[in-house]
Amino acid sequence: GIVKKSKVNGPRSKVNCSPVQVTVYPTLVPDLHVLASVNHVFNAILVRGDIVGDTLYYGRGAGQDATASAVLSDLADAALDLKLGTRSRIPPFVPHEREGAVLPIDDVVSRYYMRLNVTDRPGTMAKIATILGDAKIGISSVIQPEGHAGEIVPLILMIHDATNVAMAQALAKIAKLQVVKGPPIMIRVENFE
Repeated sequence: GIVKKSKVNGPRSKVNCSPVQVTVYPTLVPDLHVLASVNHVFNAILVRGDIVGDTLYYGRGAGQDATASAVLSDLADAALDLKLGTRSRIPPFVPHEREGAVLPIDDVVSRYYMRLNVTDRPGTMAKIATILGDAKIGISSVIQPEGHAGEIVPLILMIHDATNVAMAQALAKIAKLQVVKGPPIMIRVENFE
């Protein structure tokens, strides 16, 4: 997951705090970034501080058995609370109100990797670029292997910063194009800025 908070100047209040971004989703990271070296059963958390800079917390994950056990335990606790009509058995989340509002997922801004299987014919890229351009979404780079006219080829696009809602709407329109074969693949790209 990713938690982002902008720097706060002055005393904390709901008025001058930037929204907190809390998300959990697959994300590509630059291959030279320290998080890219986390492999197999290991997990890592990167924390960035104003004075200390980046700090990394790294170790073995719980593993599938421990994770499955924890999920089942949480579900059993929730079911018991529903049956008893109480919420007191499960501790609440830490109230986020004191840190500011949570940024709605639609407003989260990210770069994106997009992979499409498309028919190799004139105008294919223009149709896709028009949809992205109309949504004010910029293309950073394009990779498409050479194919023969009429063949289905992969088209890979790296997308500049865009909101989640703008990308979702554009992707839905792109998926409906006759030249797009199969569901588009989109993965967020973290740039750690």
